[in-house]
Amino acid sequence: MSQAQNSETPHLALPQKFVLGLGFLAMFFSTQGITILAVPFYQMTLGVDPFLLGLAMKVPVILASCFGPAIGQMSDRCQSRFGRRRPFLMVFPWLAGIVFGSIWMVPSDWQTSNQLIYFACLTMLYYLLTTCWTVPMKCLAYEASQDFHERTSVMAFVAYFFKFGALVYHWVFPLAKLSVFGGVLIGVRWVGWGIALICIGLFAMLPALLIKERHYEKEKFRQEMPLLASLKQVAKITNMQIMMALIVCQMTLGVYAASMDYYVLVYYMHNGDIGTGATWKGVLSTSYALAGIASVAVITVLSQKIGKKATLYVIYGLTVLGGLCKWFIYQPGHEWLLVLDAILCCSMWSAVGVLASSMIADLIDEDEVKNNIRREGIFASVQNWLIQISIATAIILSGLTLNLIGFDAQAGANQSESALTWMRVILVAGTCLAPILSALLLRKYDLNEAKYATIRATLDQKSTLEKQNSAQTQTQST
Repeated sequence: MSQAQNSETPHLALPQKFVLGLGFLAMFFSTQGITILAVPFYQMTLGVDPFLLGLAMKVPVILASCFGPAIGQMSDRCQSRFGRRRPFLMVFPWLAGIVFGSIWMVPSDWQTSNQLIYFACLTMLYYLLTTCWTVPMKCLAYEASQDFHERTSVMAFVAYFFKFGALVYHWVFPLAKLSVFGGVLIGVRWVGWGIALICIGLFAMLPALLIKERHYEKEKFRQEMPLLASLKQVAKITNMQIMMALIVCQMTLGVYAASMDYYVLVYYMHNGDIGTGATWKGVLSTSYALAGIASVAVITVLSQKIGKKATLYVIYGLTVLGGLCKWFIYQPGHEWLLVLDAILCCSMWSAVGVLASSMIADLIDEDEVKNNIRREGIFASVQNWLIQISIATAIILSGLTLNLIGFDAQAGANQSESALTWMRVILVAGTCLAPILSALLLRKYDLNEAKYATIRATLDQKSTLEKQNSAQTQTQST
């Protein structure tokens, strides 16, 4: 039996894990759904300016994520008879779904400027509504188990649904182009509303109906704290500072480096042939998704045997090896070695969703012991905000870098040797640098299984006392 196992039932039943996984699949489509349809529909079909469309897609994500801490605190403080998370998960996924479906109802005969304004306004509203339920959904996952290793198992299970989404979402627009719809405009609307009502509205609501919140009763007795004071207190936790730095490091450098692989595939490996390069990019993405599914299982087993921190070190070492191999893998005629790239480097991405989330859930318990307040919403929103900001920063930096190294989209296959070399250097160096810096940061992280067992015992004792006090109060009142 795990040393950190809790006296309460620590294991989440498989049906409940499955339902929570559907909630995370809804989260996947809520974040990727706009991108997979907006570019081919608004840009390629309706002719909206790609730069302005990119701004209209990214700026709302950043702005909406800034509201995450406020939403998280509202969820933490909610004391409805249905629970803290359920009211958010019952209402906001449907509102977000309705707005998502409406995005694709733009009249095709409007001027492109009006279509862009329509898209930007609805996208801003959509991401605000999405933040209102994705943060509580993440909190529900944090609360799903009180066992040190079971948390990793839960995060791993829901990660499979994210990986499944990554496998199928490339087919969303091709589905909309099927002749059965009678045209791409009608097809996008049908597919868009299908995602809105089923993948977002229904899937996100199911966890609210079928999963019980573990900490709701004890939260009725917690004191309130102003939002900024709560954020400052969380930011001062040393282990949380390390986790925040890890997320920023992995996501910013990782996405920045990965943004170069498509350009290397097209312009270095295939002489500017976009069609062939795109095909191999599809092979690479599919390989990453499949290898990622396998890596989740390996990460789960390994973390139970050697611990979460040691598992991260293994992942970082494997990723550095993969980064060095990229120099030799991304060579003309070596296309099928791209599968090896996915095998070596996929675990870095899985670690963010599985181990980082599990470790943050542990820190929530540590925070409760030290500060006598439980605030999953604050932790979840901070994690979400850092991921969004890091991805946006990486994308902006990659665009600036392409200009600085002399890449010219109009030149086609005639790119300069220095530009091609810099693309390869960034792909390799960025992939290696992220795990090296992360490993250095992780050295000071000190919450292990033995220490967590003490934290869990303290919380269990506190929970028992609260129940006894509550029972005495009820007895006296009667």
